[in-house]
Amino acid sequence: MTVHASSAPPIAAGLHPGDPAPRSILEEVRSLYVHIPFCERKCEYCDFMSVAGTAGEHEYVAALRDEIRVLGRQLPGVRLETIFVGGGTPSLIDPELLASVASEIRCSFDVAPGAEITLEANPSSTTRERARAWLGAGFNRVSIGVQSLEPDILTFLGRVHDPGRALAAVEEVRAAGFESINCDLIYAVPALDDVRWQRTVQRIADVAPGHVSCYELTVEPGTPLHTAVRRGRVTTCDPEFALVQHRIAMETLAAAGYAQYEVSNFARPGRECRHNLAYWSNAYYVAAGVGAHGHIPAAAAPALGIAAEPGAVSTRYWHGRGIAAFVAAVRDGFVPIRGSEPVGAEMRERERIMLGLRLRSGVSLESDASLREARDLAAAGLLVLDGRVTRTTRDGEALLNAVTLRLTSGMFS
Repeated sequence: MTVHASSAPPIAAGLHPGDPAPRSILEEVRSLYVHIPFCERKCEYCDFMSVAGTAGEHEYVAALRDEIRVLGRQLPGVRLETIFVGGGTPSLIDPELLASVASEIRCSFDVAPGAEITLEANPSSTTRERARAWLGAGFNRVSIGVQSLEPDILTFLGRVHDPGRALAAVEEVRAAGFESINCDLIYAVPALDDVRWQRTVQRIADVAPGHVSCYELTVEPGTPLHTAVRRGRVTTCDPEFALVQHRIAMETLAAAGYAQYEVSNFARPGRECRHNLAYWSNAYYVAAGVGAHGHIPAAAAPALGIAAEPGAVSTRYWHGRGIAAFVAAVRDGFVPIRGSEPVGAEMRERERIMLGLRLRSGVSLESDASLREARDLAAAGLLVLDGRVTRTTRDGEALLNAVTLRLTSGMFS
């Protein structure tokens, strides 16, 4: 794959928009991701684009709204069924600014009735009054970054809330009127033993959010956690330890009435995250904001100033990670995109299988070569095969990368 970085001047890094894309090629684009980069502090493990404090929030939101307006003009006919405002900590900024972003989205795009509109929130910046304002602005789903209910684990992760504040946040958004609530949790954290992890999962199940996400702690380059590991101050958990805690979450949440519909995600009936399902289905989505990544049909790329590539069926693109450069680019009339990558048919099919295997519903295999491999993997107890649809078993889930490689290795030979 060729990566195309922007050739615009560094101070206003971005691309000149082309002609608006034809409506006919945008029918499959149904999701929008919007990034708000402000946080109270940077967590030890976080490699997302975020900054401590809210200095410059008004200038950033003004530029963000301008970009959303440009995207709506350049990509006409997009009908949004899911919108996800993430970060960072979107709940930290002034609720009126969030309302202005939500309003801009509705003015710039056709938002379908009943669209899922998610706001990420941290317990420390959640109150009943703020939650009421978010609901009034049109958000109908809140994802709360609980991460842990053990004080020392929260300290290790760099979180600024305590367990009581996390549980209170769930009740506050519910009291404000939110019916769709997610809680994020992190496992495989050094010093987090199985008993305490199970206790955290159970306590979250007891407050009954409709959705729970359980993610393994990963060490990302450039984070304070990565530095601590490299210098020998922190020893990470081994894969078998992480797998045991993953299964503890599965069993605890299943007993509480949650279905595991994706490797790391559990929901009560009807509370699955529709936006993330779009990602796992390898669907298209538009992105706005510093650090945000998007994925659109290749034929729509020139509308954002991205050169058409022979053989590409879709295009991934991304924004730079500098807030000042983002604001300057929008001010100077650029689409603030720093790079893009054409995706050919082979890569798109591989990604469809890789992502689809994460889903409990499984993925349909199009090629006979993949189907032959699936039969062998099913005989080994790693897959379940139903016609051309396959899904991983419990053992196959633990070897997901290897299973994916087997299924895709002979597709295009």
